[in-house]
Amino acid sequence: MERSDEKLPGLTRRALLAKATAGALTASATVAAPGCAVVGTRAAALGAPEAVRPLIHDLANPADAVSSGDAWVAFCDSLKPLAQHVTGPSSLGDLQIQTEGIRLLGRLVGLGLDRFVENGSPEHPSFFDLQTATQKYLGDNPDQTYRSAAIDGSGTYLIRGNARDAAGVEVGLYAGSFRSDDENPNGGRRLVDSLDETSISIEEDGSFEILVRPKSGDASGGVEENLPRNVLTSEPDANAILIRTYFWDRKRRQEHGMAEINRLDITEPRPALTPESLLRGFIATTMFIDGSLTWWNSFQEIQAAPNTIVEMADDGTIQTPSQIRYLNGLVEIDPSQAFILDFDTTAEPRYWSWVLQNVWGETPDWRDRPVVLNNRDVERDASGRVRIVVAHRDPGHANWMDMSGHPRLLLSLRWRGESPLPKVATKVVTL
Repeated sequence: MERSDEKLPGLTRRALLAKATAGALTASATVAAPGCAVVGTRAAALGAPEAVRPLIHDLANPADAVSSGDAWVAFCDSLKPLAQHVTGPSSLGDLQIQTEGIRLLGRLVGLGLDRFVENGSPEHPSFFDLQTATQKYLGDNPDQTYRSAAIDGSGTYLIRGNARDAAGVEVGLYAGSFRSDDENPNGGRRLVDSLDETSISIEEDGSFEILVRPKSGDASGGVEENLPRNVLTSEPDANAILIRTYFWDRKRRQEHGMAEINRLDITEPRPALTPESLLRGFIATTMFIDGSLTWWNSFQEIQAAPNTIVEMADDGTIQTPSQIRYLNGLVEIDPSQAFILDFDTTAEPRYWSWVLQNVWGETPDWRDRPVVLNNRDVERDASGRVRIVVAHRDPGHANWMDMSGHPRLLLSLRWRGESPLPKVATKVVTL
């Protein structure tokens, strides 16, 4: 059976976000705000899921809660109900999916603590890895590093990074969160400003500097000399920087060094951890996990038929960079079958890749299995066409992608450029 890609009308990421539980991720951003005592988080978190309310309401004295160990017990108790996200209907009753879902919960706990406890201060920011070979967050790409840092929209920051040997780099300044509610049904997250390799002044060694500054006020943060040519203009509610760096070579991706960020308008050293800030991080982590999985499972509720490819519409302001467009699909084949994709690449952009992911948006272990193919990995015929074969075992084809023991996997094309998305013909065949 032959199918070509089609656009799913009216389906955008904003529309999907509107299906998510109201306020879950907004609350995580609120409770992680600097200078906000635990007692001050209660009003902001009234819309929080039941899973996190014991932590918010029962620990009136953060110092006593830490001294007694109740802070840890309450944190663990708040995590327990989150298992329903990965063992309920979204798991399709499949033990392997549930097993990988429980692992996902553990990974998200680590990511949340890294984000909100270790790197949550916009006064003393630092970049952390949102995605690694073993930490994966709702749609990772093995060809990319994702480095994020918390900022304050009123602050001035200097970023130092490197894009040596990269297929591309994007630096996005974001505001808001993934919140969708009656007052803001389309979600509150937006891209405030961004730069990519076409607009960043990059040195011969790949290094670059970017100044992040408010629209008004002291743009230099007190440092007038030697300011970089690259500037991101902030707004009062801006709260995060995300650097996406793309590589054709995954070994080079793994070696990619962490960017640095320094706040220029604050000179005081980083303060010691307090019971209040620790509890804020625990609360934010719990709500971050709940909100993320609520959003993802709502996203997964809308799927094309198995073994088809559709265009994923996107207005570009939620989490998709301006240059990226997607084709998405679901591969569901048995061990005797293969899913075939054929498309023309004569008008291809600088970078594109196909990626396989499980139900939770995690790639199978790309260090050991061919679960990603980019435009420098694939072999083409004389006319420039590419055929990709997705199967449970190697059929002897150069462009094989491994189902990695899964009966069903998500399949996504990232098309990074202005050229039209390719027309993809698909079919299921017997090996």
